[in-house]
Amino acid sequence: MREMIIKGELEPGQPIAEEELAKELQISRTPLREALQILELEGLVNRSLNGRMNVAPISIQEVKEIFVIRSNLEGIVVEDAIDNITQKDIDHLTHLIKLLKMAISLEDYETIDRFGKQFHEYIYTVSGNKMAVKFLYQLNSMINRYRRLAHKSIGDTKQSVKEHKMILHYIIQKDKINAVEEMKKHILGSLNQAIKTVEKYEHTQF
Repeated sequence: MREMIIKGELEPGQPIAEEELAKELQISRTPLREALQILELEGLVNRSLNGRMNVAPISIQEVKEIFVIRSNLEGIVVEDAIDNITQKDIDHLTHLIKLLKMAISLEDYETIDRFGKQFHEYIYTVSGNKMAVKFLYQLNSMINRYRRLAHKSIGDTKQSVKEHKMILHYIIQKDKINAVEEMKKHILGSLNQAIKTVEKYEHTQF
């Protein structure tokens, strides 16, 4: 269900018909309700006063808040990662950028998304900042939902490779100021596209 919401198969604001969804997923209503409780905590599902549930709507205000929060948290972890980075870590991040570039040449958006995510999550691990990483993972579902809405064109993804390279360059140079600035710029670069997509949805939400 999480993937269905993130991918837009269950649209923002759409009412959740438990019986129909349980049949579609081929599960009983008990595990479905347990899943809905988890998704409600993650901010992907809303419960109305009458107890009925719907896919959480999306808004420009929320997308702005999420991208700004993420950019600041990622700025913190990249700064901390610089203190802990090893040559082995640098080699791995370099390899991920090569894989990302290859996926872009194939116009494989699923793989592009996966390698981009792995690049960031590897920096999380290297940072050793458990609290910042915990907050990032708590936001993960909502972040991924809006990242899907802000899916880039191939031209934009090529720019994304350049940005990943610059982030790694500043990490290698131990340049915390520019690494943080580049990371924030990279995260916020998708914000305008996400806002445009949300504007379209706001006129069609249930």
